Amino acid sequence: MNPKQTQPWLPSERIENLVQLEPALIILVLAIGAWIASRFFIHRLSIERQRNLRGLFSNLSYHLVFGGSLFLIYSGLSRVPREFAAVERLATYIGFATILSGAVVFVKVCRILVFQYLFLRHMRVAFPVLLVNLFTLLLSLLLGTWLGAEVFNLKLTPILATSAIFSLVLGLALQDTLGNLFAGVALQFDKPYEIGDWIEISNGTLKWVGQVHEISWRATVLISMTEEAITIPNRLMSQGEISNFSTRYRSIIRSLLFRLPFGAPIEEVKAILIAAAQQSPEVRTRPSPRVIITETNESWIGFKLVFNIDDYGIHPRIFDQIYSHALSKLEANGFHLASHRVQVSQNEISPKEPPSVPKSV
Repeated sequence: MNPKQTQPWLPSERIENLVQLEPALIILVLAIGAWIASRFFIHRLSIERQRNLRGLFSNLSYHLVFGGSLFLIYSGLSRVPREFAAVERLATYIGFATILSGAVVFVKVCRILVFQYLFLRHMRVAFPVLLVNLFTLLLSLLLGTWLGAEVFNLKLTPILATSAIFSLVLGLALQDTLGNLFAGVALQFDKPYEIGDWIEISNGTLKWVGQVHEISWRATVLISMTEEAITIPNRLMSQGEISNFSTRYRSIIRSLLFRLPFGAPIEEVKAILIAAAQQSPEVRTRPSPRVIITETNESWIGFKLVFNIDDYGIHPRIFDQIYSHALSKLEANGFHLASHRVQVSQNEISPKEPPSVPKSV
């Protein structure tokens, strides 16, 4: 029989050098360490995050059992004498499957570790899964490149050189997708907003207001005041002006304008408006609400009620409460809002004489 026909397609020597006990133990120790670490702080996480973490460990356990079984089978087949060519060929393929399974388990363990790190850094706020997905993609590409070089002895430099035209065509075809991807990564480094923040985006004549619900590879999803999902490409987000109303260290300043007829008692009106703001439990007492006069004319005086709140998402309800209390108190005290007055004066216009027509001689 020709020895070339019995030679395995996969290099058995390289497979044997890669399938070793030490790397398997390292991956197992990393998995156990990640599980032990999660036991210490899982009670501090929300129900949704606990469910997410348990799902990741459940999926990891299946891959660990599968990879461990392949490793044990390969270890048993590798002890069979070399005279059995079919067994050696089978052992080579099972060894290659063991390497792939070990790489998958390693990526999943690292993904769990990144999740745990982000959970600890963002205990009270959500974070975009884009960062974890990007890390998983880069790690998978690195492992795939390494396996290609170690198992098949692939030379990446000629492949990259000959694929320049293909890369150019692919880059042009995916220009918008890649633009949104890199814009999303840049937004995560700059962090102008996070999941749960109320923001306003202005891009030319376009304007969106909503709460950040998700940051994906391609777009940012907002939930508007009317519970509508607004999907905005990350490229437009990076090019627009972003106003964030969910600051972590200070409250949000809101104001309402009341116009009362000229001559209304200023101090009494101010007291009524401040009392109306204090009726709302969501208005902060420190700093306390205040009223300033912003405009005056012959028809009215403009009173601006300024107050601080903590949650931008409920400001329409707060406005409704303050308006209701203020208008009822003003009406009970005999005050009414000023109305617009338009004064029209009609000047008498003398009729013009028609233009003279020259007479013919």
